[in-house]
Amino acid sequence: MDSGDDKTERKKINWVIGILLLLVVGWLNYDYLVRHMSSNNALIRDFSLKEEEMEKYKEPAVSGVFYSANPEVLSQELGKYLEVGYDLNERKPKMLIVPHAGYKYSAQVAAKAYAELIKYGQHFETVVVVGPSHYEYVKGAVLPTHDYFKTPLGNIALDKQKIEILGQQPGFTKDNKPFVKEHSIEVQLPFLQKTLKNFKIVPILYGQIEPRQLADALSMFLGDEKILLIFSADLSHYYKANEAEVLDAHTARMIDLGNANLSKEMSCGAEGINAALILAQKMQMHARLLDITHSGNVSGDLSKVVGYGAWSFGETETPEKQKTKLEQEVENLKTFVNIYGQDLLTIAEKSLRAAVNGERFRVSRKDYPDVLFDKGASFVTLTKNSKLRGCIGSLMPRQAIADDVAQNARKAALEDPRFKPVKPDEIADLTISISFLSGYEKIEFNSEQELLDQIVQGTDGIVLRDGNRQGLFLPSVWSEVEDKKEFLEELKLKAGMSPGYWSDNIKAYRFRTVEIKKDEN
Repeated sequence: MDSGDDKTERKKINWVIGILLLLVVGWLNYDYLVRHMSSNNALIRDFSLKEEEMEKYKEPAVSGVFYSANPEVLSQELGKYLEVGYDLNERKPKMLIVPHAGYKYSAQVAAKAYAELIKYGQHFETVVVVGPSHYEYVKGAVLPTHDYFKTPLGNIALDKQKIEILGQQPGFTKDNKPFVKEHSIEVQLPFLQKTLKNFKIVPILYGQIEPRQLADALSMFLGDEKILLIFSADLSHYYKANEAEVLDAHTARMIDLGNANLSKEMSCGAEGINAALILAQKMQMHARLLDITHSGNVSGDLSKVVGYGAWSFGETETPEKQKTKLEQEVENLKTFVNIYGQDLLTIAEKSLRAAVNGERFRVSRKDYPDVLFDKGASFVTLTKNSKLRGCIGSLMPRQAIADDVAQNARKAALEDPRFKPVKPDEIADLTISISFLSGYEKIEFNSEQELLDQIVQGTDGIVLRDGNRQGLFLPSVWSEVEDKKEFLEELKLKAGMSPGYWSDNIKAYRFRTVEIKKDEN
């Protein structure tokens, strides 16, 4: 028989073994236990937004129906519509009247109005968008309580402060329900995203309201140059084409005369147009007809058509001093980039991705607006963690800008002799920027000091040339140097000269750039 001491000893051993087994099992299952204990019980397949979260965002109701739900396709289509933007008038618009039908029918007309914003796109901080309510009965006017309106191109923040002020006006209430299915405001938003920068919106839907009451509420915005008013309205509905043309021509005449007596038979949005005319009279602004047509010209069905028109209201700009050729070219480049910058960033990214995977991306004319095949000069710069990773460019506009960007993106990734080729796993960490070059202006000087005196720090790009030696610095280089002297010395080194080198044969040319980066509009 075992003695008592033996039994006690065995119990101790069993306890130790048991504890060790538990520790081993725990250690082996540690990762599982940690993950299990740190996980919620809910399943992501059951995910739904909480009511308070849903209230923050107004989801698009007609994307994929009234306009493309694909961001890239939508951006390209808007660019094509806005090609009319190159014939801009010298006045800053304060109010626009634009149609709100599907883009297939009315976008070309609306684009005539939105193109006027391109030149002044950075001037506007708030856009008040006013439209009729089609699906819900509204007494007076309603404002949303959302924080953002969504479109395929991203979120647009609401100007909550101005909405609060408007909400205190007679006849104005807050109610999200009328906005759920409404298209009259939604179809305007992608155009605004394509033409403006850093703006907020104040969406307003109206129903049974007197135009004078609507105009009185909106009149508080007339004196603020950073606020734009947009009135969303179609013209006559479901008349035969010949009847609609007569009726719409009469409407255009009334708008031209400032006669704020349009009826609902004349316009789906008559109250808004009448309010705009009342405001125009108060500010002594005159309406300018930009375009007018009807759906039959697109569909071919002339038995029942809907009319579309676009007008702008604004004052003629005060004369400015004559721009230099270089300054005007920069203005032109800014206009071009405001419309087509996103398309060119897409081209650069596609070319970059193809290059690092051993392929070559070729730009197809059928996929992009025709103006992207005008000649231009560009530099494509790649940075990783804010450090240069590659930069290649063109000095002269010798090929289509779309091809130039694609080619330079590829070369920046693979052929910059200062760096090893970019690898596929680096793509996520890269920032792409594109600089579009103006023409060149020769700088006249008789000494190095005279050259330094004429260089505009922070603005000028400079080409320095002496015989076969040449160097170029983009204006972005100014962020890396302290002053003009250091800029010029570094440029000499790039051109193969010593920092103190000088010769009477040195020639210098200035140029300017307009730069865009990945993820910018």
